[in-house]
Amino acid sequence: MIDLQRQINIKKRLKYCGKDVILYPSCYIIMPQEMEIGDNSSIAPYTTIFATYGVKIGENCLISSNCGISSYNHVQNSLNRPSQKSEDFLHSKPVSIGNNVWIGMNSCILPGVTIGDNSIIGSGSVVTKDIPANEIWVGNPAKFIKKLNLDNL
Repeated sequence: MIDLQRQINIKKRLKYCGKDVILYPSCYIIMPQEMEIGDNSSIAPYTTIFATYGVKIGENCLISSNCGISSYNHVQNSLNRPSQKSEDFLHSKPVSIGNNVWIGMNSCILPGVTIGDNSIIGSGSVVTKDIPANEIWVGNPAKFIKKLNLDNL
């Protein structure tokens, strides 16, 4: 009962929450009011999302266990660390994940990244740059593996 109530409370705080969204117990969303999740998407246990500068997850997405997604980064100069939401934060940019995306277990999506529709991010990947639609990327840093042929489905 506690897990169901926690899921309901988080969904109410999201900027947008589609139908049939599943937020598993122990997933953690920082600043849910800056996050959008489309219909039929799910976030598995132990995933942490820093939505400070905006995170948008499309429809029919699967975010596997123990992933990290962050739109937030720190100023590199430790003597000049401003308050949250300052324009001086380097590389703090929204993250956008398209529709029908699968992000494998233990992956990390860094600030400013856009992942195109129907793409797959392999387990343990660190995504540092934009991923085009219909592609598989794997590794640290994530590298292109192959283009998906969706015509045969």
